[in-house]
Parts: sequence; C-alpha cells; structure tokens
Amino acid sequence: MFVLCARDALPSASAFATQDEVVDASTPTGMTPVLDFDPTTAENADFEWTVPGNYAGGGLTLSWKGGTDNTSTGTLQLDIRVVKIADADVLTADQGRDAATAAAISDTPPATPQDKLNYSGTAALTHANIGSPSPGDKMIVRATRNVATDTNTGDLQLAEILAVET
Repeated sequence: MFVLCARDALPSASAFATQDEVVDASTPTGMTPVLDFDPTTAENADFEWTVPGNYAGGGLTLSWKGGTDNTSTGTLQLDIRVVKIADADVLTADQGRDAATAAAISDTPPATPQDKLNYSGTAALTHANIGSPSPGDKMIVRATRNVATDTNTGDLQLAEILAVET
C-alpha cells in the first residue's frame, strides 16, 4: 500500500529522530538515508500519506527495514501508530498521535549487526485502529523507538516503513 522512506519524515517539535546516512564503499560512494533513533530517549518520526483510491477498507500489516550503528545484538523495537485527519479536523488540536493503538514491531539483529540492513517482523493494525479511513483521507504515521522494551545500546537506523493492506 505504501513505503515511507527516511527522507520523507517530518520533524516533531521535540524528540525527533535525526536524519543521517550510511555511506557505502562504492566508487563514487553511495549513501542510504536513515533516521537515527537514540537508545535512551523515546524519539519520534512523523510521516504523512493519503489513502489511495484502490484502498478496500482493510487493516494494515506494518514492518520496517533498518539496523543499528554499533555491535549490540539486543532487540530493536519500533512502535508505529496511524491516525486519520478527517475533514474539518482542527489541525492545532491534539491529533492523538501518541494515544493511538501501536503496532509494536521488534527485530533481533544478526551476530555482527553494525550498519547491516535488517527486515523486521510484522504487526497488524485493524481498520478501526487506524481511524476507519476511506480513499482520499489524510493519514499521519508516527514511529517511536520503544526504549522501555528495546535492549539494543546503539542507535536504531530506520531506512523505511512498509505497509500492506490486509
């Protein structure tokens, strides 16, 4: 249904994951954009998208791709919440980004994890969990590193979030 890339993130007013790049060894060098989520502070990244016309009213199965910037093999956990911004909603009101149902998605890095791209497991949100949207509705996706359950000591390097309608 959609892919949200690191460079598509919108900064929140505070506790925002930092824009970064992982540089490869090509000639000339190439870069993979990532968002660095701190291991001790619950940082956020917000993304916006519009529900496409072919949306059939299902839920979303979410996953993410990313890794860590150090050698820690502790679990990485990203909580993803989705809210609908409806017609005539007041944009300066609390949109419920932190209160929405979270899809908690964990990943265990490989034995030598530094700067490796991992594919996380998946988690699902129902149609109701995401505000019962219709085609054309504006949506906000908030990704937050769950520092209470995450045991990795490095930055979580988020490359993208993938959502598939289920």
